[in-house]
Amino acid sequence: MTVGKNAKAIQEYVANQLKTDKETDQLSIFDPRDPLTGSK
Repeated sequence: MTVGKNAKAIQEYVANQLKTDKETDQLSIFDPRDPLTGSK
């Protein structure tokens, strides 16, 4: 089964995206996709 591997890869991808988003937020405060404000 590759489901476990996929789940782990997705989890790592999401974690990496969150880390990148935090770093980006510090650079662009006016990001319309800011997950912290909940705006879409």
